Amino acid sequence: MLAIIILEDNTAEREIIQQMIENRIQINETPAAYDARVVLSTGDPHSVLAYIAEHQDLNYLAFLDIDLKTSLDGIEVASRIKNIGILSQIVFVTADATALRLTIERHVEPLDYITKDAAPLEIQHRIYETVDTAYKRYRLTMTSAKQTSYFTYSKIRNFVEKIPLADLYYISIQPKKYKTLRVYAKNKVFDCLGTLKDYEKRYPSLVPADRQSLINLDAVQNYDEKKGIAYFDQGIAHSVAVRRRRSVMLKLNATKNDLA
Repeated sequence: MLAIIILEDNTAEREIIQQMIENRIQINETPAAYDARVVLSTGDPHSVLAYIAEHQDLNYLAFLDIDLKTSLDGIEVASRIKNIGILSQIVFVTADATALRLTIERHVEPLDYITKDAAPLEIQHRIYETVDTAYKRYRLTMTSAKQTSYFTYSKIRNFVEKIPLADLYYISIQPKKYKTLRVYAKNKVFDCLGTLKDYEKRYPSLVPADRQSLINLDAVQNYDEKKGIAYFDQGIAHSVAVRRRRSVMLKLNATKNDLA
């Protein structure tokens, strides 16, 4: 899904922009509605940054007003979104046409720049065009992603990194570090932020081996159910708790059937 955010401090204008976007999602150049949704519509820039920080696995299209009459303007919000490192496309909708120079200086590189003093039909046309363009880019990103699935993580809050999911072997809890996990992957071991439940929900191939760890079914080369050992490449193995052994075996078989 393409997650759409609207940041506009004028309530009436925000509602009009949202209606235009939702109309385009439902009625567009394709035979069906876009796989897109307005997930947040607000006048508070802090709410936008908080939402994105909590949902970094989404692809975003953000419509941002520039002059918000707060300590954060739309350009700063866009810059922080880009610094988080997530997949995002930015559109500025503002009465401040002179701010375009600032976006260039800040290297924000917006998808489009729509001025509010344009005629209503022109604004609608531009919003429709940007939704179409952003959705096409999103679809291309998803097509590429299907060829290589990635495990995304943060070593430092609000900064996202990724590795191919197939390179990940298992994840375990760091007992003395709150919400910190140790990741064992091909040719590397590193710590990242989060909980086992977070990653288990996000990645179906990551399943519990015991209360302290998740193993990646997609990386398992061999599995000894009787001994409870999952074998990966490079001589790496991980034990599986007795009560988890049958479940792991069934999920491995289901994965093989899906690939057949």
